[in-house]
Amino acid sequence: SAFAVAQGFVLVGFNIMHDGNHGSYSRNKTINRIMGYTADMIGGSSFLWKQKHNILHHTYTNIEELDDDLNSNGLLRLSPDQPWRPWHRFQHLYALPVYSLLTLSWILFSDFKKFFTGKIGSYEISKPSAGDTVLFFLAKLFYFGYTLVLPMFFHPVLYVLIAFVCIHLVFGLTMSVVFQLAHTVEGNTFPQPDPESRTIEQEWAIHEIETTANFAPKSRLAAWYMGGLNFQIEHHLFAKVCHIHYPEISKLVEKTCREFSVSYLSFPSVHAALAAHFRFLRRLGKKRLSLNPV
Repeated sequence: SAFAVAQGFVLVGFNIMHDGNHGSYSRNKTINRIMGYTADMIGGSSFLWKQKHNILHHTYTNIEELDDDLNSNGLLRLSPDQPWRPWHRFQHLYALPVYSLLTLSWILFSDFKKFFTGKIGSYEISKPSAGDTVLFFLAKLFYFGYTLVLPMFFHPVLYVLIAFVCIHLVFGLTMSVVFQLAHTVEGNTFPQPDPESRTIEQEWAIHEIETTANFAPKSRLAAWYMGGLNFQIEHHLFAKVCHIHYPEISKLVEKTCREFSVSYLSFPSVHAALAAHFRFLRRLGKKRLSLNPV
């Protein structure tokens, strides 16, 4: 049952929440806003997601200290621009357990830290409105109420706590793996801005293509399950377009990339992308090894 609940959260997150918060679920802004609130219903925060994901990740993809998706508090080395630590030589062995902690970290710690400090890393987020603040706390109360408090009226406390943790281990692992396969695999680039001009060499669209990868593009099951997030290149280029259109758009994007000699990284399967990710982890785990570009 814990696995089933976790998969329910995953499907909501990938297919409804993600599109809703990008404004691509519907042409109606109100419907998009309502669908975006599902982030709050599954333990997260739609307000913080828009800051972290829509603004930082989609603007500064794979740029160290700005793309918060690369931040693991030193547990993993996910960018050649991050400092090497002795334990990173084993990161390909312990990465999956770390990934499984993602959503537990969000709902129990990082959401509150970001909300109260007003920062995501060094980036100062926009000040939440009164409505954002009320929603943040009421949604947290609602979430912990229906996932922890309510079940404790019908089941032993220890059983509920174990189930809660198991749900989030599966939820976190699934979310993390999909995110990592898009940006931290062999072939992705990790550009850094010029220290004086603070600008990136490439144009925005080329930057997004070269820092991103697709996987399993011919799998209808993958596209359905992940809400089109296996077409990450198209998503980064057309975030406000509903994910159901990505398979067709990808044909045009790949053709255009070939015409202009722009690298278009696409793995034929999830397995192939996973293998590329773990090779990436092993290489970055080696001391003083730089992979920029990979």
